[in-house]
This record gives sequence, C-alpha cells and structure tokens, in this order.
Amino acid sequence: MMKNKRLQEHFSIVKESSLFKNHYENVAINTIPSPIEKSTLRNILDENFNLQKEEKGVYLVRSGGSTDKPLIFPVDIKENLQQRKLLAEELLSYGMFSAKTVALNVFSYEGMYRSAAILDDILEKCNATTIAASSKASFEFMHTAVISFKVNFIIGTPSVLTLFANYVLDNNLKIQIENLLFAGEYLLKSQAEIITKAFHTKCIYSLYGSAETGIWGWSTYTENSTSFEVLDDVIIEIENPDEDGNGKVIVTNLLRKRFPVFRYFVGDIGRLEYKNNRQVLTLKSREAKSFSIEANSYFLDDFNVLLKSVERFQIQLHLLANLKTELKFLCIKNTSDKATTVLKTITKQLHHILDMNATYFDLKIEFVSETDLYINTTTSKTPIIIDFRN
Repeated sequence: MMKNKRLQEHFSIVKESSLFKNHYENVAINTIPSPIEKSTLRNILDENFNLQKEEKGVYLVRSGGSTDKPLIFPVDIKENLQQRKLLAEELLSYGMFSAKTVALNVFSYEGMYRSAAILDDILEKCNATTIAASSKASFEFMHTAVISFKVNFIIGTPSVLTLFANYVLDNNLKIQIENLLFAGEYLLKSQAEIITKAFHTKCIYSLYGSAETGIWGWSTYTENSTSFEVLDDVIIEIENPDEDGNGKVIVTNLLRKRFPVFRYFVGDIGRLEYKNNRQVLTLKSREAKSFSIEANSYFLDDFNVLLKSVERFQIQLHLLANLKTELKFLCIKNTSDKATTVLKTITKQLHHILDMNATYFDLKIEFVSETDLYINTTTSKTPIIIDFRN
C-alpha cells in the first residue's frame, strides 16, 4: 500500500510535467497508468522536449542502443547530482569504495555516452581516486596505469574488462587488482573466470540503472547471479511475475521531478524481494525482444526496417573464441532480387542502426531457409532473438 501511495503522489507531478502532460492528459489523477516502453518515451521526447525553450540548463544523457534513432534524455542537473550523492553515501556504507580506492575507469565516454564521467563523479563523491582511461584506451596503456598508480580497483563493462584480461594473459603479464566493478551488461561465468585469473580479483561488484532513470542499484557479484539493493526513492515493480516471481522490471524514480519517467520498462526480467525493509532486485535476463552488446541495448523495434528487405529474420548472439560477440542475422528473402543486392542493402541498414565497434563484436548476415532457424526444443517456438552466450 505504501508503494502505491508513493506512486500516486508522484503521478500528480508527472501528469503536470511539460514532458508528459499530453501523454497522460486523459488519464485520471487517481489512477496508476500503464507502464511505458523506450519507443513510447522516444516519441514523447520528440514531440514535447525542446532544449532551446528550457529556462535553465539540463544534463543530457544518451541511452545506449540504436544510432539510427537514439534516445537522448534530459535530466535536471541538481536532481541528478542529488541522486549520485545518495548513491555515493550508500556505496561508502556498503564498503564498495573508500578514500583508499584507486580506480582505473575504462567505461565509455564518447558520442554522448556518459558512463565513464558518471563513475568518475561517483568515485570522487566517495573521496576515491579515479584514473580516467576510458574504453578507448589501449590495453598497453591500461596495464601501464595499473602498475604506475598501483590500481586496486578496475571498473568497466564486461566486454572491455574481458578483452583486457585476455591481453594480460596472452602477454604473460603479472598484475593484481583486488576489486572490480562492472555495469552495462550481464557478466558471463566464462568472462568472470578469465577476469579473475588475469587480475587475481578477490571481490567483484556491480551497479545497475539506465540512462532514463539513472544508477540506483548496487550489488556484490556471486556465482553469476546479481541481486541489487535499491535506493529508497526508486520504486521497482514486476509485471506479470511467473511462479518464481520473475517478470518485466518497471522503474519509477521519485527523485526526478523536472523530467520524470513514470513506470518505465527498462528491458530486463527479474524478481523483487524485501530485505531489512529495502528493495532487492534480482535480475534474470533481458526481455525476449531485446539484447545488449557492450552496454548498448537494442530492441526489435530498432530493426523493423529490415522487414522491407526480407520476409523474416532471426538474431543470434554467440561468444567467439577470441571473446568477442558474434551478432548473426539469419534472413529469409521475400523478393526476387539478387542475394548480393539484398545483402548490400541489409548491411548498410544494420551499420546505420548499430554502434559498430569491431573491437567488441562481429556482424554476420546469412540468407537461410525456414528450417535453418533455431527452434526452442522445449516450447517448439522459433524465437526472434536467441542469446547463446550463456
């Protein structure tokens, strides 16, 4: 009941906001509206947000994913800093960071992605030292920084951390980084094994959130399962939970009032519990209609343009021997056009949609027959997205 009351109170703020006023115009104030998805939020921003009409500055953050139609979300600067302050206080109390922390930051900071800068700020709020290397730094530089500054904490996405770890092992380098933090992707068991072997890491942590709602969850990674404690001012809901309690994760951030996002699908499946009066969110997987690569999340809606060139397609993700992800599109033609012509069109479309970084994943496109598509033997269904990396 307390959760519903807090949601109801916040909805009165959301309903009057310039961003959502039109969207919720016909929704009664005493009701709780349906959740919204990324595609809906993108349309709302396109229609209602005009940076030039804002009376004071905003913090712009890009949601990882399609380069064809990226979601650039505005946040009130003071509200954003307040959320980071609250998170830093929790992380200090949790014991993740301290004034003795020397962290090598290999998150991303380019093309309006903010992960590296966000973590730099949080670390500084924890009185820690950050080495701002970024994901674009060479592995040689990363290794030199670890040695020179006696780094005891490394932070980044699993993709970058695993490739750096593999570089260390391949070159027979000897380093020890006691602590590690990942975010932006799921950490596979195989990745954790390589990272632990290369860095001799004793403790692995994780943070969780989104561009639209900020970072609000923290955890200690154990046995490939991550349960996140959640800031008190972030409300988590689970839609249509199964018998194990797993369902779509819905997020409402009560701290964000200038540009509020109310009951937002973040694209993950998980379950919610309460421990010591605190919400604990345990993630299971991405939604069936989405996937993530190197902290970028993609939804089926991003690839609708392909249906103009093919009858249907299946997306498969594989972890290659070199630890990169293979993103494979299996396509069934629906035209008499030559395969080479259709392939050229599709390749151009996908490069336009995807953040193509050859360092982290390979793109492969194949024309196949219906019988070549993967079928789930349990359900006898043919999923559109299948992730074999686990």
